[in-house]
Amino acid sequence: MKFSVLERALENNDVEKVALLLGEISADQHQEATKILIKYLIQTEDKHLRNLLAIALRDIGNEEAISPLINLLSDSRTLGSRGTLLYALEPFDCTAHLEIIIHQFLTGNFEVQAGAYQLIESMNRIVSGDVLLKSLQKVKERLDEIERQQELHTDVLDFLFDLNVT
Repeated sequence: MKFSVLERALENNDVEKVALLLGEISADQHQEATKILIKYLIQTEDKHLRNLLAIALRDIGNEEAISPLINLLSDSRTLGSRGTLLYALEPFDCTAHLEIIIHQFLTGNFEVQAGAYQLIESMNRIVSGDVLLKSLQKVKERLDEIERQQELHTDVLDFLFDLNVT
């Protein structure tokens, strides 16, 4: 495959052509492809193209993709499409990024929470005590907030049942 053709398609945000070209990348071209895909993954404003590149990087499995994918989780451009980024991280050990993943778990929508949960569940490496303590505290704080909200919701439900129908 000629990478110049791929880069032209990426520059033009031609998602369909990029998808076709990604299917033509051979295993011996993965290293060179990874550099190009990461470059455009970071640059693109097109969420469909970004998701396509993230999945291609997942399929290639090169660990160079971890940091750019993790960084995009905190990028405002990815709000509403972070689930695919988390999915792209699944084959990799993301233990070093526990705090960021915990943040996504606590603040994301259902898809993001599910993706972050998968990553947390698959972690099997040693974590620094400081990072683990911070993560535990954040989850505990969120649980306390959920409990407080549950109590308020229960009270409102009781008030509603006590109202008279006219």
